[in-house]
Amino acid sequence: MKCQPGCTCKRHNPGPRSEWVRAKISATKKGHAVSPETRGKIGAAARGRKQSAEQVAARAEALTRHGMYRTPTYRSWDGMKQRCLNPKATGYARYGGAGVTVCDRWLSFENFLADMGARPEGTTLDRINPTLGYEPGNCRWATRSEQNRNRPNFNPRKR
Repeated sequence: MKCQPGCTCKRHNPGPRSEWVRAKISATKKGHAVSPETRGKIGAAARGRKQSAEQVAARAEALTRHGMYRTPTYRSWDGMKQRCLNPKATGYARYGGAGVTVCDRWLSFENFLADMGARPEGTTLDRINPTLGYEPGNCRWATRSEQNRNRPNFNPRKR
């Protein structure tokens, strides 16, 4: 919802950014190193919001705990959890809603990373036996063609 012309509400017109925020955003865009705490503050300020100290600390911990946040490996792990555990996720009906589970050990990214290793380029997370859940003995990093051959209805002659 946009404000009417002349509206002075702070929600839609947060006002000018502070000099500190402008300098940090500029530093980030230029590729300079910025601490995770500062990145959290910059993101909030850029969206016109303030974050509590607890929110900034939690975000900083997530960014630095394993150093893999936003990597392909982390995104695969997060996608697996979303598909199986979040009823609002796009693929939930085919995964969590169909009984596909995630083992308790893999609810922690560190354990998932220790068991699977970093995701090789050109691969995604695949369940070896599609009728079982996501667990250490049933998962691998596989290419698209390997995954297609692993489908229950795969028939190479129909291609």
